Amino acid sequence: MIIVCDKCQTRFQLDVSLIKKTLFKVRCSKCKHVFSVDTSPKEDVYELTSSNIAPDKKVIAICNQKGGVAKTSTCLNLGASLSLTGRRVLLVDFDVQANLSLLFCQKNQPSFYEVMQKEADILKTIKNVRPNLWLLPANSKMSLLARECLQQKDFGIFLRNALEPIKSHFDYVLIDTPPSIKFFTPNALIAADFVIIPTQAEFLAMNGVMQTESIIKALAKTRVLDYRVLLTMYDQNNTASKVVFSKLKTRYKDKMFTTVIDLDFKMQESQIVNEPVVYYDEKSVSALQYKALVKEVEEA
Repeated sequence: MIIVCDKCQTRFQLDVSLIKKTLFKVRCSKCKHVFSVDTSPKEDVYELTSSNIAPDKKVIAICNQKGGVAKTSTCLNLGASLSLTGRRVLLVDFDVQANLSLLFCQKNQPSFYEVMQKEADILKTIKNVRPNLWLLPANSKMSLLARECLQQKDFGIFLRNALEPIKSHFDYVLIDTPPSIKFFTPNALIAADFVIIPTQAEFLAMNGVMQTESIIKALAKTRVLDYRVLLTMYDQNNTASKVVFSKLKTRYKDKMFTTVIDLDFKMQESQIVNEPVVYYDEKSVSALQYKALVKEVEEA
């Protein structure tokens, strides 16, 4: 526990295991000032700090109009991998299925919906789920957003506006999205500085990449949004997968990440125990690959 002298602002590391009371007095060894320290449980408070990441790389939307391509797994494990390097990472569960929130046992918590309805403050809604890792959860009420907001003016910038006051306090903000064009994907893309498009080496998933690419290009009338395609759940022994992978590399060239996320049963096991695979088995194939992806993301 870190305590700070309220007179000279000197910081001290306090071993709370040696303390028998929740409220006690201490003396600063530097200025000899005596002040009180309270270690009793308090309401969660989000500590604001400045980010050192360039503003044009901060917010990353993870999108594909095809479901089941590891968008949530990528959001979770890329975010966790970034946090392990010391980056402060906010994960935004912007999917009505709330699978990302479920993996952190936060599915029934207040969400972006309550923030939009002014029923909750966004800072109090954000949960610290792991060291250097925070989550803005989703819940079942998220399904009401499209119906209630599509008729409102500027509905496409709601997420961007909500994140604007807080994003400077994170190094990265990763947005998990559903396979839906209505409301969620446009909001995520307009809020984003960069897009990751996960895809399996399958024809229908590749079609989803092209649909997402077309939306990004449509947004180019008002802003330039860079993106990269990430191959996920790749089976190196599957001939059809190899053919589709070859087509993807031919079409997207330098718009594809060099890192490929292989099909790895450790990923499935990690989800059962509600852990990112980089925590569950840091030496597993997929964990090492997501850690390698961090470097590419930071250099993109």
